[in-house]
Amino acid sequence: MAAEVNFEGFSEGSLESLGGGRWRSRFSRTTAHGREQVSRTFQAKGKRAARRRAEEIRRGLDERERRRELPLKVTDEDMLLPNFQERYIGALEAGDGIAPTTAANYRHCARHVCRYLGKARVDEITGDMVLRMQSMLLADELCPNTVARAHRFLKQALRYAVDEGIIARSPFTRHVKAPRRTQPEPNSLDRDGRERLPSWLDSVGDTEVTLAIRLGLACGLRREEMCGLRWRDVDLDLHLLRVAVSQCEGKAFVKGPKTPRSRRDVPLEPDLEARLARRRKRVARECSPEARERVGDLYVLGNARGDYYYPDRLSKEFGPISKMLDLRGTAGRRIGLHDLRHTYATYLVATGTDIKTVSSLMGHANAAMTLNTYASADPDARASALETIARQMAARPRRDVRRRPALSDSDDAKGEVWELRVV
Repeated sequence: MAAEVNFEGFSEGSLESLGGGRWRSRFSRTTAHGREQVSRTFQAKGKRAARRRAEEIRRGLDERERRRELPLKVTDEDMLLPNFQERYIGALEAGDGIAPTTAANYRHCARHVCRYLGKARVDEITGDMVLRMQSMLLADELCPNTVARAHRFLKQALRYAVDEGIIARSPFTRHVKAPRRTQPEPNSLDRDGRERLPSWLDSVGDTEVTLAIRLGLACGLRREEMCGLRWRDVDLDLHLLRVAVSQCEGKAFVKGPKTPRSRRDVPLEPDLEARLARRRKRVARECSPEARERVGDLYVLGNARGDYYYPDRLSKEFGPISKMLDLRGTAGRRIGLHDLRHTYATYLVATGTDIKTVSSLMGHANAAMTLNTYASADPDARASALETIARQMAARPRRDVRRRPALSDSDDAKGEVWELRVV
């Protein structure tokens, strides 16, 4: 554990007028790691008022640093990285600093970190250890984006340890960088898969998983949106779904949409609408008489008792189906549940639906995201574009050659004049 340090406050600092009533004051102090300087800019009417304001800022800086440099009393158990990470997440949850979905994601990142740093103490972690951890996670075939999220989480947790005085400084120097994030190519179903998967769906009965597959293919829903969908969100009169909430992993927590644009209405194709109507009637029959008025509160991917599906469970149950049907995507990878959403968007773009409409149906923040992600993802669409360009380049203007009399009125005109027109 870091030893207690003698606190040294900031100097009174310099004062500089920036014009227009704006002032800048600089403060400095000596720490165990060298000289620290802080500057603050503020508004004040006159030099006297500026000095009073600068003194208030200096006292505030002293109070903040004094709290940071008072080390917490932590046990050796607390100093072990797995325990400390949970303590950090718990502190954020207790202060309502993060949503339950974020806490679940942080715990997911913590598990990755502990695969190779699980026995380390917080005050023993070095930059080299962090870089080795990242290399081994990448060697385990975790994608760079997942490792980068684990990097950011550990960096946040150790910054918290510094702020609380548990360690003197963070090992995350400017040389300890996260893997470069990548934008994976959408792995949408190819033409063969778009025919094979619906044929298999038609050959089996409707279950929660098969309905989830249809919601991905025909409506482009995210798996959390599938799990959070309730019967009141299914409007059979207007033939649409109202996507308004999503369900997080780990507990039955329903939150708002991912972005404001994610709250959207998605049209229902007739076959899926008929299947949902039959399922709703069956759920209503299974409800007790007093509960039938509350059918709208039940989950579409659930039952009359109010049970529901977790997103991870859906993904795991779709995996064997994808393997059985040998579903491969345009990127060459096996199809996952989220790739059905990619298939929905790619097919709309390939068939000529305007990008603004596709963006609205997908719930993207803007049309640029849709265009950059899906505009060239489908090989069939690229082949169609090539044919269009080839036809355009091969086209030539039609020539119409007509003969008209000479302009001269005399009988001994030299001959006729030929006129060439391009039409």
